[in-house]
Amino acid sequence: MDILFPGRFSILTKIHEGIIRHISDKYVAEGKLYIGLRLVVDENFTNYDNPFTYDERKEMFRSVFGEEIANGKISVVPLKYGLNIRKDMNEICGKIIHVYTREKMWSRGCKILGVPTIYENRDGFSATNIKEKIYKSLREQNQLPMSMDGIDDRILNFMDNKQILNRLKNFATHPDKNRDKFGLIKWLKIPVEGK
Repeated sequence: MDILFPGRFSILTKIHEGIIRHISDKYVAEGKLYIGLRLVVDENFTNYDNPFTYDERKEMFRSVFGEEIANGKISVVPLKYGLNIRKDMNEICGKIIHVYTREKMWSRGCKILGVPTIYENRDGFSATNIKEKIYKSLREQNQLPMSMDGIDDRILNFMDNKQILNRLKNFATHPDKNRDKFGLIKWLKIPVEGK
């Protein structure tokens, strides 16, 4: 069966990796797993909470799931935020498929497959926790950690790129600048009282 697993995946963690391998092993024996990377605003948008572009997040998946992507078992695709996920699924997958999520609004009109309880407790290892540890390392040591629990070393190696590293250092030193998780204030130009 074909399955869509949507998410922001603001950084690919070992928890995500475990869930993806679980889905692949349990449900996708004869089908394809679509990883739907959510576009916060557009493919190039970044901010403190979303420090990587669509292409950079896609490259993280390639570094961990390269073999599965090469043989067509996994496909990484862009997904817009909004209530048109069924339309987006038709455009990307050619049909409406099963959705693996806990977010009922994203899977309206689709069959929902829940997250296994083994992955429910993410304390200290969520994407947010991992990003905060990386920012702390950049603030205190001016470099990425050599290794870190909760994230594959290949992801850390991928981030050790001048352009990405400069962006992460900028976010680490200015955490409150444009820290609107979904970029709504800047991109939708919502009037702010008194301005």
